[in-house]
Amino acid sequence: MKRALISVWDKSGLEELARFLYDHDFSITSTGGTAREIEGWGIPVTKVEEITGQPAIMDGRVKTTDLRIFGPILADRDKSAHVQDLEHLGQQPIDLVVVNLYPFPEMLRRGASREELVEYIDIGGPSLLRAAAKNFRHVVVLCRPEQYADFQQLYEEYGDDIPLDQRQALAAKVYQHTAAYDGVIGEYFSPTLESPPASINVRAELHQPLRYGENPHQRAGFYLGPGQAPPWKQLHGKELSFNNYADLETANRIVSGFDQPAAVIVKHANPCGFGVGETPEQAYRRALSTDPVSSFGAIVGLNRPVNEATAEALAGIFLECVIAPAFAPEALARLTRKKNLRLLEIVNGQPAVPGREIRTVASGYLVQDADSFQGEADWEVMTGRKPSPDEMQAMRLGWKLVRFVKSNAIVFTSFEQLLGVGAGQMSRVDAVIIAGMKAAQANLELGGAVMASDAFFPFPDGLEEAARLGISAVIQPGGSIRDEEVVTAADKHDIAMIFTHTRHFRH
Repeated sequence: MKRALISVWDKSGLEELARFLYDHDFSITSTGGTAREIEGWGIPVTKVEEITGQPAIMDGRVKTTDLRIFGPILADRDKSAHVQDLEHLGQQPIDLVVVNLYPFPEMLRRGASREELVEYIDIGGPSLLRAAAKNFRHVVVLCRPEQYADFQQLYEEYGDDIPLDQRQALAAKVYQHTAAYDGVIGEYFSPTLESPPASINVRAELHQPLRYGENPHQRAGFYLGPGQAPPWKQLHGKELSFNNYADLETANRIVSGFDQPAAVIVKHANPCGFGVGETPEQAYRRALSTDPVSSFGAIVGLNRPVNEATAEALAGIFLECVIAPAFAPEALARLTRKKNLRLLEIVNGQPAVPGREIRTVASGYLVQDADSFQGEADWEVMTGRKPSPDEMQAMRLGWKLVRFVKSNAIVFTSFEQLLGVGAGQMSRVDAVIIAGMKAAQANLELGGAVMASDAFFPFPDGLEEAARLGISAVIQPGGSIRDEEVVTAADKHDIAMIFTHTRHFRH
């Protein structure tokens, strides 16, 4: 009789698999809760402790690490010495190993404490899987419930002679799975040890194939790491593109940084419109007024549920996507008339900000801590005139926005909306000029507005141009060897200036 060892946390599909094995003359050996489940279905099962002669100890931390378990898994049946060792142990070979692991990644995502997480670090499970995968010529190994149906089809077709390439493919999935699992655990512990880390483990699985990448000739897909879940649920519209994903991430992170109702319009990963207001509709209309032309075909993010009035406003132009915490039924009824408009509902609250960012280069990887908003503790007024309360409010808004604009980046803001954007310029003064030009095209008044810059001004020319446009206050990191000249120019024009002492390049 063939032998199967089953020890699973996730019991999805287990009953069907166990019945299949029983019907095909497998004897089943199992552990703890898995054995109880199988027994409850009326299927004969041998408990691991009946084989080892020892009960599980230390709250179940030790139960399968025994010669009588690993020997039958690892035995090479083509070697007489291995067969003799099995006879000495009084054991028959194990032909199938079905194991899935304690949900450490899932518990990490849920915010479990360190003490709780330690108990979800699986020891025996990965060992069983790796042992079975090592002996793939003789042992079939399954590490996920999604594999059960395929295994049953294979077994129906080939019986005990499942082709070697299929066995090897299943073994490969085991090593990929356990490497990813250990990588999550290592990543969890590493931030307290060193930065940058001595090594990184990047493992993710395809969640959604994409039609193409940034351009049609580039292949692409959306991947999720262990324990990760999509930050949104798509309610309507055609499938998301590579560029949609990038813009949605930017939009979601921007609006989540504001407490009052906020709306952002994103195009090519840059905000081209932003507003706050008493209602999401008012916030969106202010965002749209920043740059109505560039908003065509853009992505809109909101931090409040979309009601009917907001939906009516959104329906006024062609948009690629709208992402929000929720959509009222009337709003959905209005927006779903546009069959290609993608509607996405945020499902995990605040967007998860990655702890590290990884970028591929030709010879390896660039790894850095993710950029984050540093607050106002280090802000310093550098000019004779201090900002007014309205200017301070506009500075806060501008400083939150400018770090999401491609460098060199300049934004003009009031206390309630974005007025102009100069993005991705090689010259900072050109970014100022472009931001002013965009405000003029939208017929937005810059008198008394604030300018935010993602990095220092290397010369006073950018400040002089801002003064010509009517800017009354500036927020920037500082750090130039010509800071004194820039501050002097600000004082000359009665412009209030704050140094944040934090740069926010974005490339």
